[in-house]
Amino acid sequence: MQYRMTWPSGGLHLVKTLVFLFFFTITLHRAYGQAGTDTLGEGLLDAVLIQSTRAGRDAPVPHVNIRAADIRQVYHAQDIPYLLSSTPSLVETSDAGLGIGYTGMRIRGTDPTRINVTINGVPLNDAESQAVFWVNMPDLAASAAEIQVQRGVGTSTNGAGAFGATVNIDMSGIEAEPGAEVSATVGSFHTQKVSARVHTGLLGDRFAFGGRLSSIRSDGYIDRAEADLQSFHLTGAYIDERQSVQAHILSGREMTYQAWYGVPVQYAADPSLRTFNVAGTERPGDPYDNEVDNYRQTHHLVHYKRQLTQKMHLQINGHYTRGKGFFEQYKAGQSFEDYGVAVSGEGTTDLIRRLWLDNHFYGSTFALQHDPDGPLEHTAGGAVSRYTGDHFGDVIWAADAANLPKDFRYYQNSAAKTDANIFWKATYKLAAHWAGLLDLQYRTVHYAFLGYDNNLNNVEQTASLHFFNPKIGATWTPSAAIQAYVFSGIGHREPNRDDYTQSTPNTRPRPERLYDLEGGLRWKRRTWNSAANLFYMHYRDQLVPDGRLNDVGAYIRTNVPVSHRAGLELECTGQPTPLLLLSGTLSLMQHRIRRFTEYRDNWDTGEQDIFVYEQVPIAFAPNVVARAEVGYTLLRRARQQLQTSLTGKHVGKQHLDNTGNQQTVLPRFTTIDWRVNYTLNRSDAGPKVDLVLTVFNLLQERYSNNGWTYRYTSQGFDETPINPYARAEGNGVYNQTGLFTQAGRHIMGSVRFVF
Repeated sequence: MQYRMTWPSGGLHLVKTLVFLFFFTITLHRAYGQAGTDTLGEGLLDAVLIQSTRAGRDAPVPHVNIRAADIRQVYHAQDIPYLLSSTPSLVETSDAGLGIGYTGMRIRGTDPTRINVTINGVPLNDAESQAVFWVNMPDLAASAAEIQVQRGVGTSTNGAGAFGATVNIDMSGIEAEPGAEVSATVGSFHTQKVSARVHTGLLGDRFAFGGRLSSIRSDGYIDRAEADLQSFHLTGAYIDERQSVQAHILSGREMTYQAWYGVPVQYAADPSLRTFNVAGTERPGDPYDNEVDNYRQTHHLVHYKRQLTQKMHLQINGHYTRGKGFFEQYKAGQSFEDYGVAVSGEGTTDLIRRLWLDNHFYGSTFALQHDPDGPLEHTAGGAVSRYTGDHFGDVIWAADAANLPKDFRYYQNSAAKTDANIFWKATYKLAAHWAGLLDLQYRTVHYAFLGYDNNLNNVEQTASLHFFNPKIGATWTPSAAIQAYVFSGIGHREPNRDDYTQSTPNTRPRPERLYDLEGGLRWKRRTWNSAANLFYMHYRDQLVPDGRLNDVGAYIRTNVPVSHRAGLELECTGQPTPLLLLSGTLSLMQHRIRRFTEYRDNWDTGEQDIFVYEQVPIAFAPNVVARAEVGYTLLRRARQQLQTSLTGKHVGKQHLDNTGNQQTVLPRFTTIDWRVNYTLNRSDAGPKVDLVLTVFNLLQERYSNNGWTYRYTSQGFDETPINPYARAEGNGVYNQTGLFTQAGRHIMGSVRFVF
């Protein structure tokens, strides 16, 4: 375990900025603030924004709401997937092993590209890969007023299709009174964070402004997996009796040394080698010190709400995201031919290259909400967005500079994607205890890209897709203590950019389709709440890798005709005494592909062997995910409070491919974290001080929460002595496997001053 107590770089500058902004806001509030703002402030979350993509409290879909206060109880510097750890069926992952840098999550076994994420209803998923890169938005959790996670196909949303869950991050909250906050974190592996936040409160019952500056640094658990992250968030709002306008600028810059190759499987069990990072080691001698991802992304959001009549409201949102950055690599022994350079013979050279992405994403969303006194409430909404991205690669250094000069551009292509949808949601109160939901969505996607035609020429091409996504549900509430629901929905999801660019029209995969059925019960009592949810998710044409090479020689994802995910999700929170808090979730699941065909490379013949499997488990889908927390209040006084908690999480074994092979499995693991929270209110007019200390992985569990594998046959050559990624399965079958090992026992401590 490593730690050092130092003030993070840039911290003094942030504090100076905070002090200036704090006194500036106090001056503004004294000049323009008026009585009565507290009352107005209580309803501002609803007053400023129509959250048309959110599920209501009684909606017939399984969902959880995580408030800002809940986030602050556990937050140090980790990305949002780690802060959502208590969500049923969720497994969080981290390349660097600490939850900082490149992180991800799976819900019900579905990967991040199938989880729809929005900020204030605006799409956040990358338009091309459909993934969310949390590393581009450092300290995003500090800006969140609430995060809602819907499991399953969920209600209609904007952006990429939801095939396992929907995550809606709400940043529309406005503080009624002026204030400021500064926080600092230090922890193991030189983890450091400093953040400063300020808000004006309501000025003259009309205006409100706020801002946040953040800096996060960490060496990571994996060798050289450093992360250097900065971000800021600026927001302003205007509110009157009939309308409101709110604007956000959210910008993040990340420089992250890559750890995305995973630790070689032969090293993962060795305490001295399980942090090995192959990135940068192609350079002779010491690893290349700048094998980094360097990217900046800035989001601009504008929300306008207008009260048209007493019961009708219109919401119009505009957004623009600008992203640009590169991945730098040292590559040894590169063929000139691969870089489009003709030389005599078969020449090679060492070089350093940068792979660039330069993109723009912009569009608008809208919602028209009608909330009459009668039984019918409905919302019409939709969105249209446009993505353009340039991809290019530059050689910035080569040992043979004569043939590959500096700044030589060896490839360049662009892609564009237009995404539009329109939906109508209606809730109808059928009787005293019954309510029905009808949700209808039409969505269209249009791609324009550089790809292969049937003659293997790389030419500009287009593809258009059209989806109809209906959902229906009902809720029965016989009393205030119990509620039952049933929900059924259909969702579609388009292939990603690589599926199109690395294939021809004859071999491109079809879109995926999901039929989702959910049913559950919710119980509420004076001292405890609980819920149970049954789900069955039936997939047609789910996309999975099968080892096959397409007609252009690239490994592809293919459609499997029939697959499913099914399970039972249980949640419970109770407070048997005023000082004791108990909570837990349990997910028991089954994930199956009815018939899977594996195409395995045969190194002896140069061909691919075919193997067929029946009823095999889907990769990265554990059968069990469980979490339990015990919290106890040790001290509760008028101006201070001391709490402690133990949290345990268990994740069952996960297969790394879709063959059901026991030789390529992530073993099950159980981790336990211990946390202490101390709050001190020094006086009514003085600052509030929050201290959070967490010991993660208290029992030193040695585990991996993610990985990859490649299987092949090689009767004539055993590469395990020279390749630490390789291991023998027997009978001439091998696999190359990388595992994302996670840190053992480590500590993070945070202090937060709230003025």
